[in-house]
Amino acid sequence: MSHFSFIAELGILVCIWLAGWGLAFWLIRRGKSYLDNYLLMSLVFGSFSALLVALFRRRFEPLLSGIAVLPFVVLLLAVILTIGVYALCPRYLGRPDTLIARHPEEFYLHMDYRYLVSKSFEVLFQQLIILALTLLLAATGLSMTGVVLTFLGLFGVLHLPVLRVVGKGLGLSYTIAAATLAAAFPVLILRVHDGFVYSYALHWFGYTLAALLGWVGYGGSGAFGRRAVT
Repeated sequence: MSHFSFIAELGILVCIWLAGWGLAFWLIRRGKSYLDNYLLMSLVFGSFSALLVALFRRRFEPLLSGIAVLPFVVLLLAVILTIGVYALCPRYLGRPDTLIARHPEEFYLHMDYRYLVSKSFEVLFQQLIILALTLLLAATGLSMTGVVLTFLGLFGVLHLPVLRVVGKGLGLSYTIAAATLAAAFPVLILRVHDGFVYSYALHWFGYTLAALLGWVGYGGSGAFGRRAVT
């Protein structure tokens, strides 16, 4: 792969990433949420995902041959587990109202089923970016270690703002977890058959775990929740 081709494709990828998130954040700043406006947000991320597929189809096509059933079974299990968490947490755990009020744009904390619709399209957009970037880096001849380190650095930096959401303790744990999962994405994509589906499932379910941690740690019955109440 020539340097010009890499720079050109990387530039396109960065522009789509900035445009997609830029529009999403613009809508959020104007009161459009993943909950009340879940169809609109789904349309935004779905449209940019379609654009990514159209522009990077040549790189994606080899991954679509001989897709197995197992990865979709894993994805289905992630969905079932998430629905179970969403159903049981409001029944047995205190709602982290203080945390939600402090950070209303962290929609995963609400455990609202509408969020799962809009978030699914957002994760699709993110995963297509990750997939394209992984394939681009691999096409340059960069080693797996190099690709993994690149993702560790990128996701570590991009998730640092979460420290403002849940505090340094849990926030740092979440950032480390996000960076670690990010390192797993290129390994799954490049080394596991149908790994891009597993990568999507892992990424999607990660937000369920983040919500669960928020409810356990900051809900009325959680350790941080009790501390906030007293």
